[in-house]
Amino acid sequence: MRRTIRATALLGVAALALAACSSGSGTDTASSAAPTASASPTSTEPVTLTMSWWGDQEAPGAQKWLTAAITAYQAAHPNITIKETLQTTDGLIPNFEAAAAAKTPLDIQYFWGGIYAQQPGWNGNITPISDLLPADEIAHYTNAQMEDSYQGKVWVAPWYVNPSFPVLVNKDLLAKNGLTVPANWADFLKTCDTLSAKGITTIAGGVKDGWFGGWLYSILGAQSVSSQKQVLDAVVGNAKFTDPALADWWTRLQESQQHKCWNNDINSQELYQAQQLFVDGKAAMTVTAGPDAPNFATKAGGPSKIEVIAMPAWSDGPLAGKIASSSQTLGVVSWSQHKAEAAAFLMFLHSADQLQAWYDMTGSLPADDRFDLTQVTDPIKKALFSYGTDNVPYLENFIPAQLDSDAVFKNVQLVLKGTETGAQAAADMQAQMERLRTTDRNMVSNFTNWASSQ
Repeated sequence: MRRTIRATALLGVAALALAACSSGSGTDTASSAAPTASASPTSTEPVTLTMSWWGDQEAPGAQKWLTAAITAYQAAHPNITIKETLQTTDGLIPNFEAAAAAKTPLDIQYFWGGIYAQQPGWNGNITPISDLLPADEIAHYTNAQMEDSYQGKVWVAPWYVNPSFPVLVNKDLLAKNGLTVPANWADFLKTCDTLSAKGITTIAGGVKDGWFGGWLYSILGAQSVSSQKQVLDAVVGNAKFTDPALADWWTRLQESQQHKCWNNDINSQELYQAQQLFVDGKAAMTVTAGPDAPNFATKAGGPSKIEVIAMPAWSDGPLAGKIASSSQTLGVVSWSQHKAEAAAFLMFLHSADQLQAWYDMTGSLPADDRFDLTQVTDPIKKALFSYGTDNVPYLENFIPAQLDSDAVFKNVQLVLKGTETGAQAAADMQAQMERLRTTDRNMVSNFTNWASSQ
């Protein structure tokens, strides 16, 4: 996953919520519904749309933008009233699950991408956005086909892009120690050796809450695969997480521990506690979430001092040296009584004025290729947005949430603690996946269908 909030309760909530619903029916999305020709409200009768969302925590300014967008839309459509609720991080998933079970009034729901949109769709709780909006509109939405499509349908409408995850580098601290920004993995390990000998942390992180483990899986594990399909194949049993392309990243993680790249207390620090070391100038690097990276870099000294890079490459794979791209999304729930009106509002959020307003108010990248990137001149944002449009898969979005928590989070902690080897971690990940396949056949069926569309 790719969140920026300090609330650690999400770890257990997300894993349990998705695990609980993974025994869903595997809803067939091969519906005969034709997309709405244009996303226009179908009636002049009074309509109230209810929207549940998350994101101001990750992209500060989102609340201000949404309030203004709703005001503008209601002015243009006087019969439409939109009521929105900003969810907490730990409340987003369970509150949606409760609403889906009770079919309480709800029209528009926020979803993280990949598995976090797929699972609610498989459970029958989303009307595919491709049944509601024209294909030539959805074609502009960033990552829709990569993360959010299933059996020819697109579940949700991407909203904004989360480059996942950039490494921020303090160039000044490196220079003071006779170092430059590492160009590859070998350079990175040498940097670790030099700085650790001086008692300086190379890269700050915290895995106590587990979540950073998923980030590390994605930014290291993607370097030796060619596509997300290799990961999906391992989930369904057509490959193994012990295969070199899927397992060697664990050895690289072990190397980083052996070369003392991390803060000594990484296992007792939560992710965002540890990042403060970088802001305070006590660590040369850290990893942060894309939407808030420009603000984070500003706190640490700004473009003259901070550089944005991908995790140094340890492989020559096609995804090495790149930053993954994931989009946070909005979808129309299956029990909405106002699907066309809800889709119309989502399409409005992708209008030129709203794309520009989003960037102006949040500084983050809207998930739409019609946004004018040439206007972005800030060097940190420019580098970040360039990475964010590379369409590189974010691997954590393509594994079961329970595998993430039971295998990735746990074994990253053990490897960084020095009590487990990379090979042992890979073997445990494979064993956990085999167990999940045995206990949840619907999951296997859904993932198999998903893999077939990649």
